[in-house]
Amino acid sequence: MKLAKILTILATGVAISATPALAEKRVTVSSWTSPNHATSRGHAAFAEMTEAEFPDAFDFKLFTGGALLGPKPTLSGLRDGVADVGILALTYFPSEMPYAQLVADLALLGDDHYVMLGATSEFVMLHCQPCKDEFAKNGMVALSGISTAPYVLLTTKPIVEIADMKGVKIRTGGSVWDRWSVRLGAEPVNVPSSEMYDTMSHGVVTAAVQPIGALKGHSLIEVAKHLTNLPLGTYHTGAIFALSPRFWKSLSVEEREKFAKNLPEAVAQTEVYYETDDLDVLKEAADLGLTIHEPSPEFLQDLIDFRTADLEEIARIARESRGIEDPEPLIATYRELIEKWHGLVEPLHPIRDNPQPYADLLRQEIYSKIDLATYPN
Repeated sequence: MKLAKILTILATGVAISATPALAEKRVTVSSWTSPNHATSRGHAAFAEMTEAEFPDAFDFKLFTGGALLGPKPTLSGLRDGVADVGILALTYFPSEMPYAQLVADLALLGDDHYVMLGATSEFVMLHCQPCKDEFAKNGMVALSGISTAPYVLLTTKPIVEIADMKGVKIRTGGSVWDRWSVRLGAEPVNVPSSEMYDTMSHGVVTAAVQPIGALKGHSLIEVAKHLTNLPLGTYHTGAIFALSPRFWKSLSVEEREKFAKNLPEAVAQTEVYYETDDLDVLKEAADLGLTIHEPSPEFLQDLIDFRTADLEEIARIARESRGIEDPEPLIATYRELIEKWHGLVEPLHPIRDNPQPYADLLRQEIYSKIDLATYPN
């Protein structure tokens, strides 16, 4: 996307502005992640592709670093039309979106973020009507899912044994990691990902469950010099491309087709950014002062045992605490989709070398099956 057609506002408040393009629709895109984060770059890639293909259809304005809306205000901002497109992390809204929390609780099933993006997108967009209903009720239209790269443990002090977790103040992404950490004697701290750096630098948080790339994407390398290779799943509860219902309803069918045309490519590119960000950090580990630890066999086995045992707890919580009367069929459908996408994605690796077949897969399995004239109904 040409700089002359962007207004990108960084977290520092510095603005780059230029002459607006003549276009039918101005599209305001709000991201609370930094300009260098995979999701912000994914938004920029989408805008660039769409403007290049349909130069007279849309004029994108990108706001990053929370300059327009923070993590929690994004939902109401989309509902009220403050932004047209945004990234949503739905674990910020546990009472409003119980079905999203059910998906969040299955985080530890994720070991390949390309798989989890496909499975989650297909689940919430095609197979979970209650998910779409609660999105609509709260003022958003989901045109994608989301998945971070696999989570690991980023810490200010080495953590290798189970005993090392005792007393650790840990920033997690939701209840499944909270349950895991509490049983090991750690203390979950509830802060948005955009505040991780500040809380770690002041000692309020001493560990974070995040992808490796967060060391650079959220600047955590300045405060967290230790990484423990625990397979802590993926965060896949939300949408990279969440839309304002007001904006979506304002588009004609033709405009919707143009808008959605490059979504598979943009989502695929976002997932590539997640992977390459992780790889870049690992390549630079020594220069960054990062020490990488392998967990003890007992620590790893404890996590594996918890992951299996927690599936029954997830169903119980959904039924008793979140009012989902029959969660088991939804859990079964989601797990089946994960297996399906493992089979589809595995032959495509390494996707980072050529993301187009993965984008084609997203189009074939998800976007081609949506009636844009009526979606999300």
